[in-house]
Amino acid sequence: MPVASRVALAPLGLEERARPGAVPLQRPGILIAYLGPHARQLLRFILIGATLTALNLCVLYWLRTRLHLYDPIAVSAMYFAGALVHFTAHRFITYEAQDRPVLPQGARYAFMLVWNFLVLQALLAAAASLSWWPYVAVILSTGCNMVFNFLFMTHVVFARTRIR
Repeated sequence: MPVASRVALAPLGLEERARPGAVPLQRPGILIAYLGPHARQLLRFILIGATLTALNLCVLYWLRTRLHLYDPIAVSAMYFAGALVHFTAHRFITYEAQDRPVLPQGARYAFMLVWNFLVLQALLAAAASLSWWPYVAVILSTGCNMVFNFLFMTHVVFARTRIR
């Protein structure tokens, strides 16, 4: 076996499995390497996010149809009510960070919240100009912010170690 193949396979402990002429196995990609240790957090994040998205859409429907609120006001009320549940659920369930001070976490979360709210309002304005329902803006906003929120909450808001 060529030396390059043995070197590429040695960290995985697979050098004895390689056949002459076979394509050497490579390490998992960076995405797979990241997702492995974060799989439980990611699963909880997705389950909480899906539940809150459904709840938010129900609240938005109620605010629009029962209280007859103007769409930007209804969406804003839905957003901030949902944010309280979102922060608490992720703090206790996804990141199990209730043993650390809430004020620094809340301040970092507020920064993320402002960013998400601006994205939501931009999409709401676009939806209105296209004569779409505001529900479409809420769903698009959720989709746009999912990856950012997971990474920001994991490594900034609820990080176990300080960023230096």
